Amino acid sequence: MNKLTISLLGIILVIAATSGTWYVSQKHGSQHTYAEMHQKHHGSKGMHQQHQHDEVNMPGLIGRDTSEQEVNDLKTLFQKHAHITREVTYLENGIMTSTESSNPEVKAAIVRHVSMMIGRFEAGRNPKVMIQSPTLDALFDVNEQIDTQIESSATGVMVTQTSKNNDVVALLHKHATEVSEMSAKGMRAVHERMANNEQMKHNH
Repeated sequence: MNKLTISLLGIILVIAATSGTWYVSQKHGSQHTYAEMHQKHHGSKGMHQQHQHDEVNMPGLIGRDTSEQEVNDLKTLFQKHAHITREVTYLENGIMTSTESSNPEVKAAIVRHVSMMIGRFEAGRNPKVMIQSPTLDALFDVNEQIDTQIESSATGVMVTQTSKNNDVVALLHKHATEVSEMSAKGMRAVHERMANNEQMKHNH
C-alpha cells in the first residue's frame, strides 16, 4: 500500500441536478461534460445559490466514474458527520490521522471509502467529484511521491502519509485540514471553501 494517498471525505471529495437522475442518464448513455454538471450544481445565480443545495440527494457527490456505493458512503459521511471523531497530527514530513465513529453505519462508510480511495490511487483514477477540493486533484498528480500506511481500529481507520517533497507535505497538511473541517461542519465546510475560492478568483 505504499505510494498512495487517501481522502476520507473528500473526495471529498467529489455532479448533476440530482444524483439519481445523473446516475440513470449515465446508464442510458447520455453524456454530460464536467462544465455542464458544474452549472447544474451551482445554477446560474452564482455563489449565493450554493447555500441552497439539495442536502438530501446531495448531487455534488457524483464524479465522472463514481459508483453508487461510493456516492452513498459520501452521503452518509456528510449527513452524519456529527458522528465522526477525527484527530490529525501534523508531522514535518506528513500527517497522521484517525477517523472513527461509534455509529456502525458511519464506521462502515469510513472503512469502505478509504478502501475505495486506495484502489483509485493505485489505478490513478481521480473521481473528479464536483465538490472535490483542488488540493485533492493536486495530490492525485503527485501520488507517487507519497507513502501511506493504513491501520484498522475498532471504530475506524488510522492513516499515516509522508513524503520527502516539502511541497507535497504542504498539500497533505492542507488537505487534512480540509477533511477535518468537513468532519466538523459537513456540507457547510464545502460551501465555505467554494465561496472562499470564488472570492480569491475575483480578487485576482
